[in-house]
Amino acid sequence: MLIKIRKIRENDLNAALSIYNYFIENSYSNFEENILTLNKFQTQYENITRNKLPFLIAEYKKIIVGIAYLNNYRYKSGYKYSFENSIYVHHNYINQGIGSKLLKKLIDYSKKNKNIKNIIAVIGDSKNKISINIHKKNGFKKIGVLKNIGYKKRKWIDSVYMQLIL
Repeated sequence: MLIKIRKIRENDLNAALSIYNYFIENSYSNFEENILTLNKFQTQYENITRNKLPFLIAEYKKIIVGIAYLNNYRYKSGYKYSFENSIYVHHNYINQGIGSKLLKKLIDYSKKNKNIKNIIAVIGDSKNKISINIHKKNGFKKIGVLKNIGYKKRKWIDSVYMQLIL
């Protein structure tokens, strides 16, 4: 499968949002409970790109099949060199190596930015072995689990924390 990974463009936002919202509605990997509007997603995109952080998409035959980006880890000044990554692959294309390719490219872009020293993965649901393995394969180390930290769809959910120090 020939996957092209590139920076997101504004005209990609609808397709990217569709992938993102799928995981809000159908999984525990995203702790949002309500789908995002295009307006809210566009604001997020603008904040990420304005801060010169990577926001990538994966394309297969000109169809957007995945997204990956960095955003602030926390909003306190002492965390200014640490960022949280997010990766979402279209549900019809899971288990085909796309998430790992996106993460590898996200790391490559991050290494070119002198302000990025740490990438933190906050993985929703300790049963999310796919995401845990993708991060492990790309050099992330498990640093802990927050038990029952999220509540969604009448279920308590863990968060697995993994870290890559650049």
